[in-house]
Amino acid sequence: MGFRLAKHAIFITGLLAFLVACSSSSNELTEPASSQSANQNATSAPSSTTEERPDGEGTANFISFKNEILPIVENACALCHTGRGPGVPHAKLDTAAEVSAYAFAIGAVVDSGYMPPWPASDLSVPFLHDASLDIYQRELIVEWVQAGAPVDVDGNTQVTPTQEVPFLVSYDQELSSANLYDGERGQPDEYRCFIFDPELTETKYLTGYEFIPDQTEVVHHLVGYRVTAEYREAANRKDAKEDQGGWSCFGSTGLGSDEILTFWAPGTGAIQYQEGLGLEMNPGDFFVMQIHYHYDVEAPEDRSTFRTVWSTDSDTQPINIRTFSGPAEIPCAEWEEGPLCVRDNAYLYAEAQYDGIVQADQILEACGYAPEDFSNMTNGIASSTCDQPARFEGYISAVLGHQHNIGASFRMTLNPGTPGELILLDIPDWDFEWQFAYYPQEEIYIERDDVIRLECVWDRSLRPKNLEPSYVLWADGSNDEMCFAVIMSYQKN
Repeated sequence: MGFRLAKHAIFITGLLAFLVACSSSSNELTEPASSQSANQNATSAPSSTTEERPDGEGTANFISFKNEILPIVENACALCHTGRGPGVPHAKLDTAAEVSAYAFAIGAVVDSGYMPPWPASDLSVPFLHDASLDIYQRELIVEWVQAGAPVDVDGNTQVTPTQEVPFLVSYDQELSSANLYDGERGQPDEYRCFIFDPELTETKYLTGYEFIPDQTEVVHHLVGYRVTAEYREAANRKDAKEDQGGWSCFGSTGLGSDEILTFWAPGTGAIQYQEGLGLEMNPGDFFVMQIHYHYDVEAPEDRSTFRTVWSTDSDTQPINIRTFSGPAEIPCAEWEEGPLCVRDNAYLYAEAQYDGIVQADQILEACGYAPEDFSNMTNGIASSTCDQPARFEGYISAVLGHQHNIGASFRMTLNPGTPGELILLDIPDWDFEWQFAYYPQEEIYIERDDVIRLECVWDRSLRPKNLEPSYVLWADGSNDEMCFAVIMSYQKN
């Protein structure tokens, strides 16, 4: 919880503007999308050097901006905070002088661990495009800030990203929602689902895609779903229910069946699958894009789009999306009371909210638990563990985890307790605002009988204080919870 407490302190000290920043991660599945800097190979911040420090003078007074601070900034910050990057409205770092001017804020968010955003810990398997800073780099920046943030270069020296966001050179479609959404400054965060219809009349394979945010000052992040044709009528009903485009949603689309296709956050670029691979979609299948809007500024109606690249080659190897769920059962703390603290009441309330679609009991049964197994977790902290057979074979292309707002930690492990154990993803300090797909550096092959373990922890102190005390269980709302993971995989020809 240390990082969260630090973040609260940062808000109090007036650094809110800097906190809406972005990841320097560019994402691809085993092969990068085209980029103007395709020949560059920068996946982690360069090691800082002390070669120009006088012998025996290892104090902050001798930290070189040129040789030590600037390389870190260019690798971990510049992608989003220079040029027209999505973090520029909140902190513009185009020059050395601007970096120095923002030094206090930079030091605070780096010291707290909030920036650069990279929730996965070193316990995870190594990932491509790791944007994290090591302890030495964080301490170096803090020392530089404490020394007054001096620069040993001309203040107009340009800050240049070590990589660029990959983009699609060409694409087949640019999809958009038929109905648009226009929020207002100061309104609560809005999670909005939109239909993006590729109008498929034959089976095709999605081989590349790119989300193009329109109103970048308010589009915070996106979760994209693949939905089969049988749910189109239900989606149309939801879309028609509300005055503006799309419908309010949170944990998922609310359609009863969907598959997470992608996450987008500022700094995320195009995804282009390895040659010969694609995501199979059939006639009538469509996308639902859940966009998180954060209206801390005024903005026109949003016209974000989704670019797609398709193949009709029947020899295309399909990308498989496998989902895994663990129980989310968080009883009221012993000092809380109210009618919704009774699980049955909370369950009925959730069913009324979500048209009877609540999966909590099914997930409990699948994992071999009953509600009583969680009834003693009344100290404000709850947790769950669930082991499941993989039930598929293939090479992992990406992994991701998902919880809601009172999530505290997340872990997904392959074959736990065996000599071949691998922690596929460990997030020790869960933050709903920074959800990413992670791409392993090395090939990891999963056998059908392998075991996938999910471990989730929740902290009720993170629940908004104005809410009625309630048993929290697995459901779609922002005040409900989930313990959920996705593994994307493929077979080699």
